[in-house]
Amino acid sequence: MVPPTTDVIDTPAGAIECLRVASGADPARGSFILLHGIQGTAASWSAVAARLGGERVILMPNLRGRGRSLSPPSPEAYTLAHFAADLHAVIEVAPAPVTLVGWSMGVLVALSYLSRHDPARLDGLVLASGTACAGTEALWFHSDSHEGLAEEARLRAERLALSAYATPVAVAGAWQSVRNADLSAALAGIVLPTLVLHGAEDDQCPLAHGRRIAEGIAGARLDVWPGAGHNLMAQDPERFAQALLRLYAAARGDMLAATQ
Repeated sequence: MVPPTTDVIDTPAGAIECLRVASGADPARGSFILLHGIQGTAASWSAVAARLGGERVILMPNLRGRGRSLSPPSPEAYTLAHFAADLHAVIEVAPAPVTLVGWSMGVLVALSYLSRHDPARLDGLVLASGTACAGTEALWFHSDSHEGLAEEARLRAERLALSAYATPVAVAGAWQSVRNADLSAALAGIVLPTLVLHGAEDDQCPLAHGRRIAEGIAGARLDVWPGAGHNLMAQDPERFAQALLRLYAAARGDMLAATQ
């Protein structure tokens, strides 16, 4: 894969850094936007992006608190609503149609975006290892202190094989928002072709959460990976990339049929 270039997207809140792979891509074929999790960065997607081929533009944003994106000092600036606003800015400048892909917290960010914005620029949705409502089962962290969260975050990043991760304040603010969120009602309003990917042995977000997402979105397909844990991209990036390409091929086929 050609090394990604870096875009800087200006928003009312500040700059969002976005890694772009576009060498040889046809912008008319749209783009993949890949959303990291609560601790992750755009780097979480490197192995998958390398396997997506050169037909479409690939965008991997660093949401606030990561890389060179804005990093407010207060944890209150890292809610799902704030992340959804960051995502909206990226989608507005991305080549359309966009296949939106979220992993872990990225699923909640995608759902938060869809609950607030018109999905007209999207052609498909992939929700991996996520939840619409964390409840008492999807417990990514336990500490209530910034120091405790920082240490938990460090150890969790090692377990999930994250090569780079968010600032402690970003993790603390995001976790506070995530554990109080319930976006279950947003599922019924989603009309996009949707693929739900989930590991059967996910100890961070149990499989029941993926099943509930798939059941809540009309026509969604659930693909359960036997033996897989939470970080599907690290465990089998080739399988993950092929799942995205199949969804895109189906959406493109539907669009072409509609024009004939």
